[in-house]
Amino acid sequence: MTLTTKALPYAGVHNIRSLGGYETAMGPTRADAMWRGCALNGISVEDREDLLGRGLSTIIDLRRDDEIASAPNPLADDPRVIYLNIPLFDGLAPLDQMAEEVGGKFDMGIRYRRALDECQDNMARVMRAIAAAGEGGVYFHCTAGKDRTGLIAALLLSNAGVAREVVVAEYALTADLGRPLMDQLRVAIGARGATPERVEQIIASAAETMEATLAYLDVEYGGPVDYLDRIGIGTEMRRQLAARLL
Repeated sequence: MTLTTKALPYAGVHNIRSLGGYETAMGPTRADAMWRGCALNGISVEDREDLLGRGLSTIIDLRRDDEIASAPNPLADDPRVIYLNIPLFDGLAPLDQMAEEVGGKFDMGIRYRRALDECQDNMARVMRAIAAAGEGGVYFHCTAGKDRTGLIAALLLSNAGVAREVVVAEYALTADLGRPLMDQLRVAIGARGATPERVEQIIASAAETMEATLAYLDVEYGGPVDYLDRIGIGTEMRRQLAARLL
C-alpha cells in the first residue's frame, strides 16, 4: 500500500509529517493535531514560526540525554511551547551497539519487540503526556523520526481506529521522506565501525518490520489497544488519545 502524506515543507529538516488525513469509522484523522518527526535541527526561523502557526503547543522528545546534549531541540526553550523529555528506549543499548540478529542480519523488529516489553513505563508516560496536553498540536520526535517515533505513531493510529495496512504504510513513509536524513546517519553510523550492510539494516524502515511488530502485539498482548490497556492506559485515556486525533 502506498500513501501520500502532508509532509511539512521545511527545506532544512526532513521526515516531519502530520498524522492527519487517515480514515477511521469516526471520520478522518485531523491534519494539525499531531506531528511526528526528527529533532528539528537545522530548521529555519521562518519554518519554526510556521510550525508554531499551525498550532503547535507541546513537544515530546523521545531521545536520551546524550543525544539531546549533542543536538538540542531548537524549540525546547521557546516559551510558546511545553517541552517534555521522555527517553522512550531508556535501558536499551544504543541502536548501533545492539546485536539482535536473525539469519546473521540485524533485525530492527527485535529491537521494537524488546522496547514494547522492556520500556513499558516510558511508553505509558508518553501516552499520558499526550492525553494530558493542552489545546493545540503535539509534536513527538526522536533523532530521525523512525524507530521510537514510529512505535508511538503506530500505537496512536491503531488506537484511533486507523486500518492496519495504513499504519504499516505510514511507518514506511520514512524511507522516502527521511532519505536525506538517513544519508547523514549512514555516514555517522559507519564512522562508528558498522559494516555497510549493517548500516543499511539499521536505517531501513521496511513495511515488513512494522507488520511483524503489530503481529507480535496481537500474539503477546491481544493487539495494540490491549497493549495500551496492559501498560496502564485505560479506557478513558484511550478515548482521550483517540479524540485528539479525531
